[in-house]
Amino acid sequence: MVLEVRYRNAGQFLVSYCTNLSRGGLFVSTHEPEPVGTELVLSLRVPDRKLPVTLRARVQWNRTEDEADGPAGMGLSFADVDGVLGEHIDQLVTNAEPLSIALVGRSDHASAHLHALLRSLVTCQTRQLALRPGVVQLIGQVDLLVIDVDGDPNNALDLILNLQQRTEKPPILALCGARDPELRARVSRHARIVPTPVDKRELQLKVLETLGQVQFVRTSIPDF
Repeated sequence: MVLEVRYRNAGQFLVSYCTNLSRGGLFVSTHEPEPVGTELVLSLRVPDRKLPVTLRARVQWNRTEDEADGPAGMGLSFADVDGVLGEHIDQLVTNAEPLSIALVGRSDHASAHLHALLRSLVTCQTRQLALRPGVVQLIGQVDLLVIDVDGDPNNALDLILNLQQRTEKPPILALCGARDPELRARVSRHARIVPTPVDKRELQLKVLETLGQVQFVRTSIPDF
């Protein structure tokens, strides 16, 4: 489950994403965590609730660099979760299923590394599909598509354009280098670009941005 979190502290408005949520608090992935003890005001847009929920929280711990134990970020504890919201969060967490991510492209060592990298960033199930004519028929409902444009640019672009014809368009990340600026420009009209070779931090940012954008459309920032 990926929820967009907007938080403000000391007059500075920041945007990050949480990837671990419970009644007691959440983990926010960010390379600029606040110091331990900092009090924050959070605005969470929670699934099945029409309006953002405003909560007060405190930084319990932080991690300033990506490590084997997890990415950089901070652990927050909620100060004022009411019973109704607490039960709602419990239900969301209990019923949450791993994200479904499909990788379309070459099946080789680089692809295996990408599968492992994605599973280290978010709780997900990944599967591999070969990039060839007709593959669009094999793509059902997924939370995210990762398409290797570099491996077969023509078929990749055809696939992306075909997917745009669907009523419910799947979110797409396109692995694309800078060798063909025209191709890159055409792909970027319909998908978020992840430059190749893939950088872990860049991939994490694009994955979370894409998933957050798909689930929530924010048109204004609430006043606290």
